[in-house]
Amino acid sequence: MRILINAISAKTGGIVAYTSNLIDALQKRGIDFRVAVPDTFPDNPNVIKVAANNYSPLRQLMWEQTIWRALIYKYRADVLFSSANFGLLNSPVPQLLLMHEGGLFDSLYLSTVAPEQGLNAAIQRHLRRRLMLISARHNDHVITPTEAMRSMLLNWAPDLENHCSVNSYGTLLDTFNVGKQRPWRQDGTLKLLYVSTYYPHKNPSDGVLACEILSQQGLPATLRLTMEMDHIRKVRGSARDLFHLERGISENLVETGSVPYAKLPDIHANHDVFIFPSISETFGHPMTEAMASGIPIVAVDVAVNREILGDAALYYSPFRPQELAQRLRQLDESPDLRAELTAQGRRRVVSQFDWNDHVSRLIELFDQVARQR
Repeated sequence: MRILINAISAKTGGIVAYTSNLIDALQKRGIDFRVAVPDTFPDNPNVIKVAANNYSPLRQLMWEQTIWRALIYKYRADVLFSSANFGLLNSPVPQLLLMHEGGLFDSLYLSTVAPEQGLNAAIQRHLRRRLMLISARHNDHVITPTEAMRSMLLNWAPDLENHCSVNSYGTLLDTFNVGKQRPWRQDGTLKLLYVSTYYPHKNPSDGVLACEILSQQGLPATLRLTMEMDHIRKVRGSARDLFHLERGISENLVETGSVPYAKLPDIHANHDVFIFPSISETFGHPMTEAMASGIPIVAVDVAVNREILGDAALYYSPFRPQELAQRLRQLDESPDLRAELTAQGRRRVVSQFDWNDHVSRLIELFDQVARQR
């Protein structure tokens, strides 16, 4: 069986790590496959580089119905896997679609973040959502990485229920379990870490404001963000975050800048707490990586974060940095709580979010979809 994978959206963030890890896993298992990726993606014998990732949603849809269809025949695919939210209409071979863009379907995102992005962004969201739903209805099976994402999708398209299932992502357990963690507040400062690419729903302002609150209360705190300020300045709807981040940087509360994926385990090991203030996710790879790293976690209280972290984290209300500061002080005052959360996190990630389990389930789905026709 030959699998052809559409990963043309793998430009930044979690989808890049997902695609890279999937390529590596399929190669190690001897699977016959090819992956269409952006032309900026690293070279690999199994990748097909294309420029369609820069197209508008409508033009991308047209590319998939023409050029992509021709590639199916060229590479003699038996099964298609689209990890980019869009699938082929009337595919000549069985097709599996991964839906992972939750903001288009998330009521909290649509009511709080979306209005700040303007009319043009609203039109683009509407168009993109419609095209994604059309794609979903032309696939043999749809998967989402969480039950929360599946529920959001079905609220918009209940007719997909019978051919939509959950295959949770996973993390590279051994990679992130470096076996060392800096002593708590080793230098007197509470060092917070937030790993993410910037989008307005990522809400880094909560981390900046929590550091400010704690520092004013006599508990020095700093925040390390793996976000680039130049990128944030270009994103529509980033004004609030930009204001607080620039202020935090000027007060030496915040450090920004991307970190290579290979160096993330060491970054985790050199911080005290991982925070996750993002209000809209479909999975949230950084949360599983943090659990695997053995660092205590405080996350905003939304359905996806609860589904991933369970009892392995403390939670606070969305857009309430004062509550985030309270949870961080809770951790600072209780070594037993910190130890309990990190132990629960490690058990949870090992039992539920092993990357190899995700790949195994995915291969089983390829087989099932191939047999449906």
